[in-house]
Amino acid sequence: MRKIVILAIVLAVSGILFAYPATPRVLSSTSSHYLRSLLYFKDGNYQGAYDELGVVKVLDPYSGYLHLKAAFLLLKLGKDAEAEKEFKKAKGLSPDNLDISIALIFFYASKEMGKELESEYQYFLEKVHQLRPQNVRISEYLGQFYFYKKMHKEAIKVYQAIIKQKPDFAEGYFWLGYFYEETGERKKAISMWKKTLTFDIKHADALNSLGYIYAEEGINLDEAEGLVKRALEGDSDNGAYLDSLGWIYFKKEDYKQAEEYLVKALKYLKEPVIYEHLGDLYVKLKDIDKALKFYKEGLVLDPEDDSLKRKIVEYEKKDSTVTKESE
Repeated sequence: MRKIVILAIVLAVSGILFAYPATPRVLSSTSSHYLRSLLYFKDGNYQGAYDELGVVKVLDPYSGYLHLKAAFLLLKLGKDAEAEKEFKKAKGLSPDNLDISIALIFFYASKEMGKELESEYQYFLEKVHQLRPQNVRISEYLGQFYFYKKMHKEAIKVYQAIIKQKPDFAEGYFWLGYFYEETGERKKAISMWKKTLTFDIKHADALNSLGYIYAEEGINLDEAEGLVKRALEGDSDNGAYLDSLGWIYFKKEDYKQAEEYLVKALKYLKEPVIYEHLGDLYVKLKDIDKALKFYKEGLVLDPEDDSLKRKIVEYEKKDSTVTKESE
C-alpha cells in the first residue's frame, strides 16, 4: 500500500476518535523538571529538554506520555533508533492511546520502513475498530486493508458485519462479492453483485463484474453483454470494462468484435489479463506468432503469472512443431 494512502486514512480516522488527554502523569515534586524541559524545548535546546524530561521519567516510569515526549525530543536530536525504542515503550505502557500509534505510523513513513508501517497501521485500524465497531467508514478501511494484506477471510467477516448494520449498502455488497470472487466462491460473488444492483442499478463496477464472471463461466452471454454495455455508458474509456466486453464477444465466437474491444482496452489499461485475452484470441485465429507476442508482453508486466508462462511454453512447442513440418 502506498505510504501516502495510509497517512491520508490515518488522518481521516483519527478525526473520528475522541481526543485523548495529553496531560502527563507527573507528581508535583517533578513539575519543575518538566517545566524546565518545556522551556528548553521552546528555546531549541533539545538536549537540555531531553535531560530534564529524563529526570521526570525516572520519577514517573509508567507514563506512556513521557516516553512519547522523549521520543519526539530524540527525533529532534537525530537519534532515530533511540526514538523508535521510546515510541515502543510508550505504546507498551499505553496500548490504547492511539496518539502513540499515529506517531509511530508517521515515524515509520518518514523513514520508509514499509513493513513496520503496515504492521502499525493494522494495529491502529484494529484498535479504532474496537472503539467504534458501529462506524461503517472505519470498518471499510479495515476490510480494505485486510484485503490488501490478502487476509481474505478477515475482510469478508468485516464486510459481512457492515451489510448487517446497513442492509441497503450497495457498496458493501459489491466489495463482499469481490472478496468472494478472490477466494473462489464465485456463486456467492454473483449473488452479492446481483444484490448490489438491486440497491444501485447503475453501479458500474458491479455491472462489469457480473458481466465478466458470466463470460468466464460461459453463461448468460447476451445478458453479460448488456450489463457491460451499461457500465460503459458512464465510462466509455474504461479499459477494464472494454476488456470485459471483448472477452464476452470472444466467448460468443464473434472474434472480429472481440479483437476490436480488446485492442481498444489496451490503449487505456496495460494489464496482463488483457494481453492474455488477446493471445487467446489469436490462438483461435490460428496466428500463433501474434498470440505468443501478446503472451510475452503480458509476462513482462507480471513475471510470476503462471498462466502466461504455461501458454508460452505450450504454444512455442506447437509453433516449433509447425515450423519443422513445413520444412
